[in-house]
Order: sequence, then C-alpha cells, then structure tokens
Amino acid sequence: MSVREKVLQKKQDKVQLLTDEFGKSDALFFTEYRGLTVSQLRALRYDLRQANASYHVVKNSLIQRTFNDLNIELPQSLLKGPTALVVSKQDCPQIAAIVYAFKKGNDALVVKGGYLDNGFLSEVEVEALSKLPSRDVLIGQLVGGLKSTISRFVMSMSSPMRGLVYSLEAIKNKKN
Repeated sequence: MSVREKVLQKKQDKVQLLTDEFGKSDALFFTEYRGLTVSQLRALRYDLRQANASYHVVKNSLIQRTFNDLNIELPQSLLKGPTALVVSKQDCPQIAAIVYAFKKGNDALVVKGGYLDNGFLSEVEVEALSKLPSRDVLIGQLVGGLKSTISRFVMSMSSPMRGLVYSLEAIKNKKN
C-alpha cells in the first residue's frame, strides 16, 4: 500500500468515525479552538466526557465530506478557521451550558453554531440553548406541576365533604 493510499484510508476512517458519532448524537456544536492551550483543551474534553459528550478537532474538509455523505448541506460560515466539533450524546442543553461555562473562563474558545433536529443553529441560538434547564430539572418541574395540580384537585373534591362535616359539627354543638 502506497503512502497516498494510507493517507486516503486514514481520511476515510476519520469520516466514518465522524459519521458514526453523528448518528449517535442528539446535537453538534461547531467551535474554534485557536488560542487555547493543550491543558485547557484537555480540561474541556474532561468536562464534556463527564457529561457523555466528546470534543473532536477535525479538518474542515473532512467535516464537509461527512455532511456531504449524509446529504446535508453545511453552511460554509461554520467552516471558517480551525474547527472542532462538540458531539452531544444526550441532554444537549447541558452540553451547551458546559461549553459556555468553559467559554466564560477562556475567551479564546469561539462557538460558531450548531446542528440540532435536522437544522443548523446560529451562535446566538446555541447560547440560548445553553440557558435552558437540564433534562433532570425539566422532569422535576413537570412532576412538581403534576403534583400540585393533583393536590388542588383532591382539595377541591374534598371541600364540599369538609363543609358538610363542619355544618354537622356546628349543629351538634348548638344542640348541646
């Protein structure tokens, strides 16, 4: 196998890896990492890994090829400058929040945009996504709302019965 064939095979393997990651993800975030140190990137990768996400530094041409293989038209604005992909495998608002929390302490990280539910997001939309509560918080809010609704229903149903009991108690006390 010639050197050229080995390089082409490595590129095909990388595109296949990206395609597999893309299939497992619920969202992608495009970032520019220029100006970050190796230790800062390592810290970001660690934080993302703890939340079931990954960070891939990839050549723009390979990202373009991956999206072409999936028949998705990629806006060229996302591929300006060096690009790294954050691949969220679950709870994308939490992953976006991790990226923006890291960005607060490291101005060199630039969020270019994202891909969610078969559509591309602008940087502003990704930031808005990062401000949403996590999945666990939303589930807790839903359960709390259901509980209060059920409690109010039970109270309204027991109110006439309670009124009857109080009336009978008042009549009994009046007769004594």
